[in-house]
Amino acid sequence: MAVNVVITPEAEKAFSELSLDKRADYVRISAAQACGCGRVGYQMQWESDRSDNDEVVDAEGLTLLVDVESLALLDGSTIDYKKEDMSEGFFISNPNSSMGCGCGGH
Repeated sequence: MAVNVVITPEAEKAFSELSLDKRADYVRISAAQACGCGRVGYQMQWESDRSDNDEVVDAEGLTLLVDVESLALLDGSTIDYKKEDMSEGFFISNPNSSMGCGCGGH
């Protein structure tokens, strides 16, 4: 199963800048249920090893890896990069996953 991910122009620019100072060969994107309410949490980290089961997404000089367990939770996602007053970084949003939390834990 191939993962369907949209990378915004802002994220492409940020990935291009990261590719100039690579800390490893890959960037792994992981997704998992954050709690029982269905909310999904995302992580991105440098990764040296690639599994045969990883899906690969090319992103402006960087190779993104998505593990089998994360495929369904990332499918249809958009990766963006935002620079705001108090925060800066990559943001992953998926209109197919639960946006809010009804369990009161967040």
